[in-house]
Parts: sequence; structure tokens; C-alpha cells
Amino acid sequence: MFDLQKNKWKVFFSVTIIGFFLDWLTKYLAVSKLQMGVPVPVIGSLLQWQLIFNTGGLFGFNPKSWIPSFPTNLVYYIMSAVAIIIIVLYYSKIDVKAKFSYWGISLIMPGAVGNLFDRIIRPGKGVVDFIKVDLNFPPFNPWPIWNLADACITVGVILIIIDLWFQEKEKKPVKEEDV
Repeated sequence: MFDLQKNKWKVFFSVTIIGFFLDWLTKYLAVSKLQMGVPVPVIGSLLQWQLIFNTGGLFGFNPKSWIPSFPTNLVYYIMSAVAIIIIVLYYSKIDVKAKFSYWGISLIMPGAVGNLFDRIIRPGKGVVDFIKVDLNFPPFNPWPIWNLADACITVGVILIIIDLWFQEKEKKPVKEEDV
């Protein structure tokens, strides 16, 4: 049987390397095959490829919109570097019972590295986003355009939340006599 505790760093680095490579490959294909801003239907308007460059952060948030001289790239470089350090430290401390968190953190890492890599190699353009989903009802009409790194981060966070939920359920309720 696979012992996650013994192999946790193998899992972490394998997921990081594979996730980063797939993110890089899909972004490379998007940049080389898609025209900027032109949607290409995959499943009608539900799923499309549409190349954009995101100079901001989550959902395109860019402080430069309010403060023109704001050093956006520098701030995102620092935030990404700090996040990567925190991810490694957090991963090293995860309880053996928190299996979803092992996988969650392992997925967040390639997302953080992939988007940081994009910012470094395209400092004037930003992160390559190309997946457009439109579920045809708010707030998903359309959802902000994203990439594989964003998907890894999102799934990783969901897995950690699931783990926290399970941990909370396992706690015994406090009885009034114990207080």
C-alpha cells in the first residue's frame, strides 16, 4: 500500500513538476495557436479558448487601476515567493491524517509557480489566461478567463477546505459538564 507520510515529498515534487509542465505547455499552445481576444468555441459558448494576458491578480484585480505608479509586478513577485515558502512550510507540518490537504497543497504549488513563471518571462504582459466558461447565469456569464495554474490552485484550496471540514466533524462536541 502507498504510504503517503513516507512519500509525501515525492508526491509534492511530482505533482509540482507535472502540474507546472502541463500549465506551461497549455499556455505555450494558447500563445502560439490563439489570436489575442478572439474566442474559439470548444463546447459552444459554454467553453471557449480565448487568449488574454492578465497583468493583475485574482479575477484581474490590478492595483494600477487606482494607483498608476503601483509596482504591480514587483508586488506579485514578492507575494508569490512568500506564498511558495509558506506552502512548503505548511506542507512539511501537515498531519498524517490530513490526506486531502497533502494533495491540496501539492496542487497549489504548481499553480503558484506557473503563474509566477509567467510574470517573470512576460513582465509587460502578465499571466496567460485562455479558458473561458460561460454558464449563462450570474456570476458565471462569463466567469473570468483562467488557466490550468488557476484550476490547480482552486482545486487545491477546495481539497484543503474539505479536509478542514472533516477535521471539524471529528472533534467531539463540548459537554456542559466539561466547561
